[in-house]
Amino acid sequence: MRRISFSLAIPFVGLMVGLSAVTAEAQASADKPPMEIGFLGVGINVADVARAEKFYTEVFGLERTFQFPPDGEPMEVGLSLPGGGMSLLLAHLTDDPLPKGKSAYGRIVISTDDARALAERAIAAGSTLLRDVGQPGGPVILFMSDLDGYEFELYQAAPGRE
Repeated sequence: MRRISFSLAIPFVGLMVGLSAVTAEAQASADKPPMEIGFLGVGINVADVARAEKFYTEVFGLERTFQFPPDGEPMEVGLSLPGGGMSLLLAHLTDDPLPKGKSAYGRIVISTDDARALAERAIAAGSTLLRDVGQPGGPVILFMSDLDGYEFELYQAAPGRE
């Protein structure tokens, strides 16, 4: 499994945490109000979720905000600084070799109040929808690819969980 060099990963995570307070309003069309958009976090593939969680909590003071699945052995763990802000998603997705054309595991996570509209706009600009993993009544979770093949996730909270 390829890994991002630790010395390169930490400045990247630091940069993304620094951007956590930044939100953007997408350009409004004549019939729709502006949509809320914010960088929610960065997701990285790790060999051992528990080991990675211990490292990031002890070294950087991050705290667990969620795990998936909610019960049992987590396959994903969300961490953030105390008080909130952007998260670091630790996931054990696969040990398989990277697919052709993909340079790393991981993704950029973007929160929005209208994931499907934002996905439509991204597709119109040349993006590709990779997977829709949302459940009825739950959050909208769309995995997409940008023009260079980098994966990003559009996340819209479940109704009533904004």
